[in-house]
Amino acid sequence: MFGSKEKSRRKLAGQVREALGAPDWLESVDVDESGRAILVLLADPADQAGAEARRIEAEGRAELVPGVRAVTSILTAHVTAPTHSHVNPHVKLESAPRRVSKGARLSDEAMQQGAPTQAAGIPKIAGIDRILVVASAKGGVGKSTVAVNLAAAMAKAGMKVGLLDADVYGPSIPTMLGMQDAQPETAASKKLVPVEAFGLKTLSIGYLSDPDAPMIWRGPIVMSAISQMLNDAEWGELDVLVIDTPPGTGDAQLAIAQRVPVTAAVIVTTPQEVALADVRRGAAMFTKTAVPVLGIVETMSWFEDPAGNRHYLMGEGGGAAMAKTLGLPLLGQIPMLQTIREGGDAGKPAALAGGEPGRIFHELARTVAVGLDTLETKPAPEIVFED
Repeated sequence: MFGSKEKSRRKLAGQVREALGAPDWLESVDVDESGRAILVLLADPADQAGAEARRIEAEGRAELVPGVRAVTSILTAHVTAPTHSHVNPHVKLESAPRRVSKGARLSDEAMQQGAPTQAAGIPKIAGIDRILVVASAKGGVGKSTVAVNLAAAMAKAGMKVGLLDADVYGPSIPTMLGMQDAQPETAASKKLVPVEAFGLKTLSIGYLSDPDAPMIWRGPIVMSAISQMLNDAEWGELDVLVIDTPPGTGDAQLAIAQRVPVTAAVIVTTPQEVALADVRRGAAMFTKTAVPVLGIVETMSWFEDPAGNRHYLMGEGGGAAMAKTLGLPLLGQIPMLQTIREGGDAGKPAALAGGEPGRIFHELARTVAVGLDTLETKPAPEIVFED
C-alpha cells in the first residue's frame, strides 16, 4: 500500500503527464517530495533544435500544473547499435546538456487568489474605458520607453489617454516626459489631479517623492501606493489608461493583475536569449490571473548603419520565435534608434517627433488599439507553450 504522500506524488505526476498530452518523446514523469517535477525526454541527437523546443514546451506546460513547484528536465536518447558493436542500445546521454528550471513558484493559496473567477469580478474604474498593462519579465528591455511612446502615439491619434507609472522602485516616466519637477495637486474631492504632458494625464511615484530617496518598501506598501494613484485620482474620461509596470513577476505585478480591472497586457522583450527566457514566465503569470495578452513587442531589434546595413547586436528573430512558441502575435519590432534614446533623455517622446520613430510607434499604437477592440468581439487569445 502506498502512503498518502506517495499517492499525492503519483497523482501529481499523472496530472503533469496529462498536461503534456503524453507525447511519444516523453519517457517518464516523476515528482519528488518537494513538488519538483522530473521529466525525462527522449531526444534525437541529430535534431538538437527540435529537442530543445520540446524541452521548452514540456517545462512550460509542467510549470502551469497546480502543485508543481519546480521543473527539472533531462534529455536522453535511444541509440541503435551496429550489429558488430557491443554498445548498449539504450544509452543515457550523460554528456548531453541537462536543462534545469529552478524558478520559485507561488503558493497554492496565492494561485487560488489569481483564479479567473476572481479576475472576472473586478469592477471597472469609473471613467476609464480600458486599462492596458505594459510589462516585461526582465528589466532593461525598454519597457518604459514603449509605454511612454505608445501612450503618446495613442494621444496624438486623438484618443484620451492616461499613463500610470507603477514602477515604484525606478520611476522613469517623469524624466521621459520632461516633468521631473512637477507635483500633482489635490482637488476639492481630496483626490490627486494627474499631471498633464503631451496630451497625456500622468501619475508617478516620481512626482511624489525625492528623486534621490530610495524606495525601501515592501509589497503591501507598494500596492497601496499604486492603488492610491489609480483609484484616488481624478482621471476623468479616458479611452485607455496605460500602466507601466515594474519588471519581473513579483508582488506589484501580481497585485495589479489580480486587483485592477486590466483589459489586456503587452509584453516587451529584446531578442536576446537572456530576456526571452523570462518572457514565458511573464506570459504564464497573466494566464494564471486571466489577463489577456495582446502580444509581444521586441525592442533593440537591430542597428542600421549609415549605409543601410542592419546589425543584429542583441540577436535576431528572438521575439518572433517566442511569440510563435506562445501562440501570440508579434506586435512590432523597434530598432535601436538614437532619436528614441535622445527623446527619452530630453523628455520629448520620439513618437511625437515624426520620421521613422513616429511611424514605428504610430503603427504599434494602431495595432494595439485594434487588438483591444478585437477583445470585445472575440475570446482572448489563449497562450500555449509549443514550438
